[in-house]
Amino acid sequence: MEDVTLRNDVYEQVYDLINSNKASYGASKSPALYGGYPDIKSISYPNIIVMPVDVGESKYTIDTDRSVSTKTIVVSIEVFSRKNKDLDIISDGLTHTFRVNQVSGMFLIDVTENTQFISPNDLKLKSKVLTFTFMRR
Repeated sequence: MEDVTLRNDVYEQVYDLINSNKASYGASKSPALYGGYPDIKSISYPNIIVMPVDVGESKYTIDTDRSVSTKTIVVSIEVFSRKNKDLDIISDGLTHTFRVNQVSGMFLIDVTENTQFISPNDLKLKSKVLTFTFMRR
C-alpha cells in the first residue's frame, strides 16, 4: 500500500471485506452495500454505506524523516435499518469483521458508534455511524 494511493487502497479493502462478510451478519435480510449515498428511490433496507476515508499524519519536526510518519486512518460506515435488531446485528458484524480481518498494513486502534433515529418521508429509519480508527506507520 503506497501513500499516493492510500485512501483508495484502504477504501477498496474495507469495501471488499464488508462485501465478503455481510451475508454472515445474521440480519433478517442481507444488507445492501453502497459506496456512497444511493438515490432514495432505489435504496433497500437494511443497508451499509461506506464513507470516504480520512487520513491524518503525525506532526513533523526539523530533521524528521518524513517517510516514516505515523498515519491515522479513519473509516466511517453508516448503517440504516427499519429494525433496531438488524441495526445492532449488522453493527456487531461489522465490528467483528474488522477485529478479526486485518486491513493490510494497519492496526485497528479504536471503534466508536453513534446511533440516531431519522424520519425522511415518514420512513422511520434507525441509523448508526461506526467509526473505525486505524494506525499505520
